[in-house]
Amino acid sequence: MNVHAFHVDPETLHEVPDHPAELAAWLDRQRPDDYRSWSMVGLAARLLRRLDQAEDAMDRALAIRSTTAARLRRAHVLQWQGRFAEAYAEFETCLADAGEFRDYVHQHAGKCRYDEGKWDLALDHFRAALRLRTDPDLVASATVAVDAADACLTAATIATELHRLVPAVHRAAGPRVVARVTDRPPHLGLLADLASLLTTGPAPRDTVRSLHRYTADLDTHHAHLAETGWLTLTPHEVTATARCRPVLELVNEVHAEIAATLWPTPIPIPTRVDHPMSTAITAPTPPAHLFDQLRALRHHRADAHAAAWSAEGFTAQEVQALPTDTPTHIRIEAATDRTASRPYRHLPPHSRATMITNLRTLTDKSPPQP
Repeated sequence: MNVHAFHVDPETLHEVPDHPAELAAWLDRQRPDDYRSWSMVGLAARLLRRLDQAEDAMDRALAIRSTTAARLRRAHVLQWQGRFAEAYAEFETCLADAGEFRDYVHQHAGKCRYDEGKWDLALDHFRAALRLRTDPDLVASATVAVDAADACLTAATIATELHRLVPAVHRAAGPRVVARVTDRPPHLGLLADLASLLTTGPAPRDTVRSLHRYTADLDTHHAHLAETGWLTLTPHEVTATARCRPVLELVNEVHAEIAATLWPTPIPIPTRVDHPMSTAITAPTPPAHLFDQLRALRHHRADAHAAAWSAEGFTAQEVQALPTDTPTHIRIEAATDRTASRPYRHLPPHSRATMITNLRTLTDKSPPQP
């Protein structure tokens, strides 16, 4: 058994040890005393995410022999520690002296930019590595990295369009719904967001909560809607009452009208997202279907963002106050893009580019109501 064997996660592009328990046992037995043994200890420690130990081992290897390979290994540890500026400075030094290892330096510099969420810069490095490689295994590795960075760049770019287009429908619909509703419920905005979901039947309560995870006192609002006869709540489901359904149907009708006005010739969306909102139906018209698809993609991204900040130990309120220039915020945004890229990964790059171009043609400017 090769205890140092690993595979590369195609989403994070991080190496994952195939035999972590055996690798940890091997590492604990080591007493390194030369360049090679310190390098191997550093590699094992990094794979096991014992990053302080990995940094110490790589520093010791570099002190014994100041080679490009040693500097590259040390930079890789700094990258995994989130010390991106230090890591990238080291990668640039390696590029200046790389020689025959230039493709490796580009590949690892690209992974540093990838961890930062700088997808376009990562792509530049991965493509440079791909141009320099001829070995089939190395070509395959660079190809996977190029595709991953392109998918993440697609997710980040499409997010801008989703945040532009979906709220445009809600903004235009709000005054029209208020003007036309006769039996007006409290918290109308919350109900309006649920219209296409609740008109098809009960919705999971966790799903309903996730759609408004940044709304303060959400459970109190839901309880108020239940007490006043608009919703039926169980521990696991939310159901619209007979009184509520006409309001939800009105909201769907207005949303469909707005979508038809904004996008009379809808574009195709060549992917489907695995999200509860993908089953929500506003109306059986092409513009309304486009609205539903865009909204499902946007909620998928919102869930990806929530998973990223939850993994960092934040609450919804805490992450909203997090400064954007912190290493933690950088990690959260990069993780969000990586997860949000999943619906686009099965698409070839030209289809991703076409989807972005088509989305950019859609207007978010609704004409004045007659």
